[in-house]
Amino acid sequence: MITARRLSLSFCAALSTILMAAAPTPPKPKAPPAAPQKAAVGLPAPGFTLTDTDGTQHALSDYAGKIVVLEWFNASCPFSGRQSGHAIHSTGKASTLRSQLRAIDPTITYLVVDSTARRNTREQVIDSDKKAKAQWKIDVPILIDYDGTVGRAFKAETTPHMFVIDAAGVLRYQGAFDNDQQNEKRATATNYVLKAVQRLKEGAQPTPDSVPAWGCSVKYKR
Repeated sequence: MITARRLSLSFCAALSTILMAAAPTPPKPKAPPAAPQKAAVGLPAPGFTLTDTDGTQHALSDYAGKIVVLEWFNASCPFSGRQSGHAIHSTGKASTLRSQLRAIDPTITYLVVDSTARRNTREQVIDSDKKAKAQWKIDVPILIDYDGTVGRAFKAETTPHMFVIDAAGVLRYQGAFDNDQQNEKRATATNYVLKAVQRLKEGAQPTPDSVPAWGCSVKYKR
């Protein structure tokens, strides 16, 4: 026979179980935000998505399985996009490199990145890049990194500053375009980008894999 005391105890236990089940679970402490990914030779390159001067989006992941070459660019820099005897575009050095790369591997992707923002609106940067693209017959996309997020992730310091990413997405070379900043060596100059890609196609690690970049400083937005 169930006594009133036993019934009361059973009711209290059931009620306690219901209340405990209904109690809200305390929130878990928030994990600290992940540190921004920075480029380093030998590690996967930071992913990105940027829009080019024609409004087309390009994600690094779009080119998985291909060697990717990145060139930091500024249409006003005399070592990059402006008319001068030192600029890699007006002297034809950049177009020659692209032709040499395509001869090695037609699937190689070459992308130009512009992180210029200081004293320029986004529209002004795009307009200047479109004019330079036509003038120097740049037959690859120029990507606009107006807020500088991608440039800072890759630690791009100069225009030009070159990066070679292998087919697995690992950064294998970063630094100077070649060892001929003043464009004086001509036929005897060493193009570090071409050399790095040749080594990758041979299944070897580029040597050197990092060379101090030369050119104008990247004009990041402050």
